[in-house]
Parts: sequence; structure tokens; C-alpha cells
Amino acid sequence: ARNLSEEKKKEIAQYVREVVMRIPSPIPLKALADKDRLLGTWKMAFSTDAAAMDDLPREATITLDVKEGNQLDYKLAFSQKVWGLKEITARSNYFVDASPVNPGLLTYVYQDISAGVFGLKVPTGLFGMLKGREAYIESIWFDGEYWIARGFSANGEEYFSVYLKEEDRDDAIEKPGY
Repeated sequence: ARNLSEEKKKEIAQYVREVVMRIPSPIPLKALADKDRLLGTWKMAFSTDAAAMDDLPREATITLDVKEGNQLDYKLAFSQKVWGLKEITARSNYFVDASPVNPGLLTYVYQDISAGVFGLKVPTGLFGMLKGREAYIESIWFDGEYWIARGFSANGEEYFSVYLKEEDRDDAIEKPGY
């Protein structure tokens, strides 16, 4: 999405805004709290948040790996163009609000942050100050394949982030003869 023209970014942003404003979430947001509902890897495919799309290197991708036991890995992965740095991973605990107040609000709490540098997993003391800090994903639309979240920038501007569920590796392999 970073390589798109400004015109195309605006077009997609308008489309996302129209979807969330006009089409109710196919899966009720409170159902995101159901066991195993969010399990899997979610890749950020698009965001209107400048911090998510413009402030990171072009080669960076953001993924959420939602695991059993309310564990979540927030990952920034880098291509080989970012010399020596493969990824930064924030291992977290999470919970999802099922109440009518903020249904679908995912809260995650940083537990451990590490970096993959030159093939090694290195704890990052620099990010140690984040341990115990909460971050949020305000879900506003979900169908099991697309997950759209809303947020507000420091200056109060609304933004949207679109996550796409990545296929399970076993499901992605074509079975011969079928």
C-alpha cells in the first residue's frame, strides 16, 4: 500500500470509509471475544494512518499473530533491504471487550519485546519501558477475512487500518487430485 499513488490511496480510503459507514459488520463485534475467533495471522494491508504507512520503512510489514491462550505477537518485519534487522516482535497478552460499550475493542499488554538481528533473537532493553503498557485495536468491521479498525491520531484525525487474514500454510497447499 505504501507504493500506491496518493490518488489511489485516497480512493481506497474512501472505499473503506464507505464500507464501515454503510455496511454493518457481518460478524457482530462482540463475537470477536469468542474463543478462537481471531486466531491466526493478520497482515496490515492498508491504513490511512500516516504513522503506520508513511513513517515506517517501505519494506516494513505489520502483522498480528493471534495465538491460543490470549497471546498476541505484534510484529514489524523488514525485508533484506533493512540491513541486519529482520523483525521486531512484541509478545503480548490480550483480551477483547464483549460488552455493549466497546464491543470488539482488543486490548493488548506488552510483555516482552525482542528483535531479530543478524539471525539472532535479541531482547531489546530499549523497549523495556513498554512492558506492561496497553495498546488498543478498535474493531469496527469484521467478516473473518477482513478486519477493519479505527483509531485517532494525536491531532484527533480519524484513521482506518485494514488487516487481511493470511491463509494457514496447510490450507494454502493445493491438494493434487481434488
